[in-house]
Amino acid sequence: MARMEILKISAGRPSLSQEGFTLLEIIIVLGLVAILTAAALPYLMDSFSLGEGERVASSITERVAAERTRAMRSGEGSRLALRTNSFAGIPLPPGWTLQVRGLNDSALRDPERDRTWTINAAGICEPLTLRLGNGTRQLVLSFDPLTGQVLPDDHD
Repeated sequence: MARMEILKISAGRPSLSQEGFTLLEIIIVLGLVAILTAAALPYLMDSFSLGEGERVASSITERVAAERTRAMRSGEGSRLALRTNSFAGIPLPPGWTLQVRGLNDSALRDPERDRTWTINAAGICEPLTLRLGNGTRQLVLSFDPLTGQVLPDDHD
């Protein structure tokens, strides 16, 4: 019986172990999170920047399709203005520029001041390649002159 009393006393006594984390453990975890965040941040920024460019490329593709359809339905040609910071009124994201290569151009270059791209009443247009870039990232869109659709990357 004496042994039973000892167990009861030790069972009722508060334990010395405490639950929770020490300040040192919390600081180490926060340091690791900061290091991982700093390592991932450049990739996230590139991803956001490329996402902006892809949204504009999609808008340009949709605009070309809509203008081609409009030209064929109305029987009147359509002209799309090409600028270094916009395409047919669609502004490029900050830091992005537009370069073009048309039928008679040997290389991509900034569009001249009054450069336009014409889609005739039959929906046919001059072959055109656009490069959207922000210094580190580039998106290239090459348009088919018969359909006005973007050609796949391996069309050459």
